[in-house]
Amino acid sequence: MTPWQRRATMQLAERILPADEFERLQTLETSDNGFGYDDFGVEKESAVLGYCVARLLYKYWLRVESFGHENIPPARRGLIVPNHSGVVPIDGGMIWFDLLLKMKKPRLMRAMVDNFMGFLPFVNTMMYRCGQVVGARRNFTDLLDHDELVTVFPEGTRGIGKPYSQRYHLVRFNVGFVELSLLHRAPIIPTAIIGGEEQAPMLGDIKPLARMFQFPYFPITPLFPWLGPLGAIPLPVKYYIYYGEPMHFYETYSPETVNDLETIRMLATKVQMAVQDMVNEGLKKRESVFGFFDDDGDGN
Repeated sequence: MTPWQRRATMQLAERILPADEFERLQTLETSDNGFGYDDFGVEKESAVLGYCVARLLYKYWLRVESFGHENIPPARRGLIVPNHSGVVPIDGGMIWFDLLLKMKKPRLMRAMVDNFMGFLPFVNTMMYRCGQVVGARRNFTDLLDHDELVTVFPEGTRGIGKPYSQRYHLVRFNVGFVELSLLHRAPIIPTAIIGGEEQAPMLGDIKPLARMFQFPYFPITPLFPWLGPLGAIPLPVKYYIYYGEPMHFYETYSPETVNDLETIRMLATKVQMAVQDMVNEGLKKRESVFGFFDDDGDGN
């Protein structure tokens, strides 16, 4: 953004956001490298603009309720590890917004996104400006060294592209996040997201089109591709986010454990089981997919 665009963005945000939310965003800390954004591309004004847009989805469409914010580090490094679903990966965006809105002091979560997202025009730039980065190993390392709060989706595209018949059955976790936790002494916060599986039920995958467009999948959902781009709009399901108790594996296992593949796999499986248990418990508490018959929640 130009200096004029930055000023205009903040003026617009001040007009459309409640006063308390706008004041909270003023306390958001970013590192300006002299060009208006940090070394990873984060621009505070773009993040505020993204907040204004995500707010509509969070509050009025998905009506997110969240629990367990006391388990998120208020400062310093941490790894949020959730289940992943929904065809269109907006679950990470809901965590991003939730932590800006609900934590005592807003934290900018840095999500690791799939490589193909980095090649989407306009989308990739806005993604970087709001704090998200492509999931390269070096990016993980640099972010944790800067004490950032990083969200990792160990299921990857296999999670968001699984068929509806396998909803809420977690795909086997990749193990890289455990290695990062041990090497950088970063706590792992297992996180469960309820609602994403129903936002765009995946009924099929047109693999030839996926290969043609170089996408991980080309989904068939109740709305896509029948409604064209409008088919990407999620159904108005109700979201629930649960942040579990941190897991400090580095207190028991040394950094050299990363060379023990069997132990690393065991620890990744332990996290996956914790997330799966949280998902199962969240499903038991949920009374309806769209939230029409649920009692009012007591999310923080």
